[in-house]
Amino acid sequence: MAGPDEAQATTPGDTPSADTSSADTSSADTSSGDRSTGDGDRVAYYDTVLAALPDPESFTVLVVAGARREEVAQLLGVDLTRPVAWEDIGMDELDETGWALVEIEGGVLAVEPTGFGDPAVETLRALSAGGRAAAVLTSNIEAFERFGAARNGELLFDAAEFMYIEDPEIVPAEIRPLFDLVWDDLKGEPVIGEDGPNSSAVAMAMSEVVTRVVVTADDMAAVTGAPYFSAPSLVYAGSDE
Repeated sequence: MAGPDEAQATTPGDTPSADTSSADTSSADTSSGDRSTGDGDRVAYYDTVLAALPDPESFTVLVVAGARREEVAQLLGVDLTRPVAWEDIGMDELDETGWALVEIEGGVLAVEPTGFGDPAVETLRALSAGGRAAAVLTSNIEAFERFGAARNGELLFDAAEFMYIEDPEIVPAEIRPLFDLVWDDLKGEPVIGEDGPNSSAVAMAMSEVVTRVVVTADDMAAVTGAPYFSAPSLVYAGSDE
């Protein structure tokens, strides 16, 4: 697992744009009355979305814009012929987990329930190839909270403990305002008595910015209630560059 200062990103000015001619990375209509586009409102919105997770402290959430369920499953190494019971995942085989995947408006939403099954960096790149975009967030019992994002086969950002990176200047400009809501400057003065926003909700909001896919509470309820299928775990070892 990578340390808090191990992160990978392109510089904000070099962030590539998705080629929407080869894949639809447009979002659902975000102007509807159920969600405002302000950063604070966006984070509050994703607080309610994440409430649908069975365990809000152990999970991986993956959003892939412009993809189909079978494509995402193949790249994750998910065996769609081997269903696994949610309550059995992570109990015996540490190197095996389970993913549930559903198609939603704009792409695919996938979850795994341990927070240790998140994709390797090269897989995240592959998930975003061909004009797609992908974002992953995790939380697990070791208190690691990863956020990673890629677009058009290029890594935009990745950190195993995204809130504690040393240099916030590596964060792409498009997600920097959200990132700043939870960044903890370990070299600065400690802030006592202030409860900040839910870091996982912030990561979901950053995922929306990168992928332009709006995940709804109904989407999250649908994927957590979908069948889980066997896949390898412990494949992420931090940023590879």
